[in-house]
Amino acid sequence: MARTVNPNRPELEAEILRQAMLVFAEKGYKYTTIEDLSAAVKLKKTSIYHYFGSKEEILFRAMQMNLRQSLDPLLEIEQQDLPPYEKLKRAITASAMATTDAPFVGNLFMTDRAAMAPKHLKACLDLRDRHETVMRKMIEDGIADGSFVKTDVRTAVRLIFGSLHSLSNWWKPGGRLTQEEVVEQYTTLLVDRMLSAKR
Repeated sequence: MARTVNPNRPELEAEILRQAMLVFAEKGYKYTTIEDLSAAVKLKKTSIYHYFGSKEEILFRAMQMNLRQSLDPLLEIEQQDLPPYEKLKRAITASAMATTDAPFVGNLFMTDRAAMAPKHLKACLDLRDRHETVMRKMIEDGIADGSFVKTDVRTAVRLIFGSLHSLSNWWKPGGRLTQEEVVEQYTTLLVDRMLSAKR
């Protein structure tokens, strides 16, 4: 008899991955068990294995889901009929919002990505590189139209993403700066103060 397909499977899988990221961030990937994950989503251990083959696959799929979710807004901005200056500001704003919405994810990618199988790590790094490619094109276009100063674009992109990743190390909800305030400051510093030809 064929196995019944759960019509809510995509939503349930996404919820398992969201909860897994929280548990991994709290306990560390190495020390997290399938029992920990099943308790977080209130499913039996056997049910977790019905959706994912291993703990490593859960880590990979969680990272992949987050990277795709943060890439989609950048791809949308890239297609908009806007000057490069405005595109870059919107792209950095979207990236900073994604980082502050889930600050634990960036740390998890840095601390536990070595636990992924080589093919899974490559897939995640390829997605990360697509983020950088989109933003690099915006800066190149801004230099070409005179809105940005001439600079080494690869270095600028690395500085931008390094700054964005650092948000997960120090910003916390309820701190001195609200999410909106810290996102605005990062966008202003990285675009208007660092790259704009009008500063």
